[in-house]
Amino acid sequence: MKSFYRERDDKANTAITSTMPTRRLFLGMAGAQGIVLPAACAALYDVARPSPAAAAKPAHKPGHKGAIRPDPGLEPAQARIVRDFMHPKLELIRLLHEAAEIEHALMVQYLYAAFSLKPEYEQVRGTGAPNVDDLVGVAVQEMQHLGAVNRLLVDLGAAPHMGRQDFPYEPDLYPFPFHLEPLSRHSLAKYVFTEAPEDALDIGQARSAEDRRFLAELRTVLGGDVRPNHVGTLYGTIIDLVSELQATPNTSRHPDLDAWKVKLEDIKGEGEIDHYHFFRNLFMGRDAGFGQQADIWKLAQADPAYPSYRLPLDPSAYKGHPNEIENPVALGLAWLGNLEYWTTLSLLDIHYREDGDAALDLARAHMLGPLWSMATYLPKLGAGMPFDPLSLGYAPGRTPAERVRFTALLVREAAQVAHALDKHLPGDFPAGQHAETIAALETDLLALLPAGNMHR
Repeated sequence: MKSFYRERDDKANTAITSTMPTRRLFLGMAGAQGIVLPAACAALYDVARPSPAAAAKPAHKPGHKGAIRPDPGLEPAQARIVRDFMHPKLELIRLLHEAAEIEHALMVQYLYAAFSLKPEYEQVRGTGAPNVDDLVGVAVQEMQHLGAVNRLLVDLGAAPHMGRQDFPYEPDLYPFPFHLEPLSRHSLAKYVFTEAPEDALDIGQARSAEDRRFLAELRTVLGGDVRPNHVGTLYGTIIDLVSELQATPNTSRHPDLDAWKVKLEDIKGEGEIDHYHFFRNLFMGRDAGFGQQADIWKLAQADPAYPSYRLPLDPSAYKGHPNEIENPVALGLAWLGNLEYWTTLSLLDIHYREDGDAALDLARAHMLGPLWSMATYLPKLGAGMPFDPLSLGYAPGRTPAERVRFTALLVREAAQVAHALDKHLPGDFPAGQHAETIAALETDLLALLPAGNMHR
């Protein structure tokens, strides 16, 4: 038996050694043709002679997505996203999935922070219109970015991607772990860093004493535990992949990629300019919504004038979750909030696959109606809107019609929970929204299907 294993190992070693010239030839041909090999593939072709550095490299931590590990520090550094696929379309779809998860996570983080604000800071919170002057407005713009990414996925022949990981969650493509947390100077420091252009945080590029003071305070609040990566790095790589895809054969089967590059540049610029300056002003306490309150972030958290409620970190409405909301009334309302959140995402998934705006209008109605009501009321109970992920996904139906029927079933579930919690609902909860949405899903949207208005 031992001789059998020895013989098998000898044959395996011979096979590896004999194929090495072929592998080197392939690598040379790939390089000559400008093909970018993914890191895993390049490692495979050098398996017989791993470098000491590679052998000493720590294993990838579980719970991360993507791969990007430049040196830590606030100074600019060249962040490089490790490539997984050789074909630009596969790699583009992979990174669009990553972008969708990041936009989704940013959106709910900003919403959680916005709804953590006390009523006297409503101007900072916002009312729901997309803009760069309040937190909800910025969150809605992140939702628009999520929509653009999903539209591009659909144009490339892929399915929309509405999912994301649970909190806490640390993707390598993002400089900090994701958390749902009330607004504070520390959370704002992370948002500033994330949205900043690469050179904006370079002390050598500071143009004034104010810039130097801002950078010094940002460094103090953040400390050194960050990765020098920004959302713009991801979009820059995606734009490069679109250009690479354009250079491949059969590009006529792809959508108008030139127009998509313009849209992606707009998204990149919106974050790196508008969102960055908005969060910088909040971080420095200079937003008009703070009124005449000087040095607002120097107030004690227990001070009535402190901007945000004391809310839990990463709350959940799932029973048995480590961060399960303890107050039973708040737990029930938070579960209803989850149902409204999941309904909104399911409606958006339908919208991204179809040509009309019927599902989008319903999604807006749920976000600004039942979801808004729950999210603004829960902080008064010492809880926060949990934005839990839905394990079965937001498009489990096999066909477009079945996806619509699934969403209708989800709305019926929300209506039943709302009825059971009737005496605990806030006064502004629009209970009639459920019946309106069910009627639309069972008539208007289903009527669209035979006309071919939905991508199949």
